[in-house]
Amino acid sequence: MRGFGVRFLRLFSRASTAVPQITTTPLTCCLHRRVWVCSLPFVYRRSVSSAAVSQHIQDLSGPEQRLLNKLYGGLISGQRASLAESITLVETQHPRKKELAQVLLQRVLAYQREQENQNGGKPVAFRVGLSGPPGAGKSSFIEVVGKMLTGRGHKVAVLAVDPSSCTTGGSLLGDKTRMTELSRDMNAFIRPSPTSGTLGGVTRTTNEAIVLCEGAGYDIILVETVGVGQSEFAVADMVDMFVLLIPPAGGDELQGIKRGIIERADLVVVTKSDGDLVVPARRIQSEYTSALKLLRRNSKSWNPEKK
Repeated sequence: MRGFGVRFLRLFSRASTAVPQITTTPLTCCLHRRVWVCSLPFVYRRSVSSAAVSQHIQDLSGPEQRLLNKLYGGLISGQRASLAESITLVETQHPRKKELAQVLLQRVLAYQREQENQNGGKPVAFRVGLSGPPGAGKSSFIEVVGKMLTGRGHKVAVLAVDPSSCTTGGSLLGDKTRMTELSRDMNAFIRPSPTSGTLGGVTRTTNEAIVLCEGAGYDIILVETVGVGQSEFAVADMVDMFVLLIPPAGGDELQGIKRGIIERADLVVVTKSDGDLVVPARRIQSEYTSALKLLRRNSKSWNPEKK
């Protein structure tokens, strides 16, 4: 587990430099035996001018300004209650509250740009998207990796997306129940959100929630999608690193060469490689390693390697 943590953190530190780093070293931990890693994309952070923020603030009433000042002040000071309330404001469908949410986001983006300038123009946070079919072990993976990261001094925000019912519109929001240890960690923030009919594995406001988490001082953002299929990879365009988790019974080489989510993944993890599933997991590893060679590569110098 210690070796996994060291190598995983090296990926974070390398990816935040905007210079592509490549490794084919397999990582190991108690839950996930082998992975393959390729180059990590750099995600551009949006920014806004102070003049634009000031113009929107002038259009607000007194109570609205006091509300936004309270949320903004609590957010940038790292208060989890303010972060949760800000995400709720962003997720609202009320027309006026949508406008307030945009003003808050613009202020947070301006603050974020100041932080990046102080950091030499580099992003102050690293975004990781985790996706996979239902039951692949995404929440269990986040629980282990999240605790490892907070133990090393990082502040971790988890945005977990749950599917909404197509009949009632409700959502269980049960991912947090699988992260019992991480949910009690004061250096971690877990926010489950419903898809509310949005396709692609994420919510309508996932990107905005990421911005708010970064503004609150969380330097690692983990986005867990709903259980997805082959064509749902919207989260890949929101993050620096896209991780695909597949269970041992994930199919054969044909599944690996199908276009879609496989070719967008920066890292593929074969989960549940223990007990009776060790042999199937190794077989899936070998089959996907061969299949990935047939896909168009994100890097000219990277090849899947089996060890």
